[in-house]
Amino acid sequence: MAGMVESDKIDVGFSGKRCIHSRNCVLGDPHVFVPNAPGQWIHPEAASVEKIVAIAESCPSGAITYVRKDGGPQEQSPVVNTVRLRENGPLAVHAEIVLDGETSYR
Repeated sequence: MAGMVESDKIDVGFSGKRCIHSRNCVLGDPHVFVPNAPGQWIHPEAASVEKIVAIAESCPSGAITYVRKDGGPQEQSPVVNTVRLRENGPLAVHAEIVLDGETSYR
């Protein structure tokens, strides 16, 4: 994970290589994910752990990831693998995927 931002209850990771700019993170909470900010743009202390988890899990590319420190459940692979066709043809895959030796879920 590139770009891990740590806080007391949750660490939030961001991978610019994976980001498709769907803006789910910024629209989910612009106080946590501050667009066009100089320097630090992710502020995990600005929202509840549950809200950050929901935003991260709504990220279609998996660019936003998290590690909980509050004893809550970590992200799990989906029970059922799904593939959805997005506008103009990209595929949104939600499955446990291993690419180049790295396991991801979105």
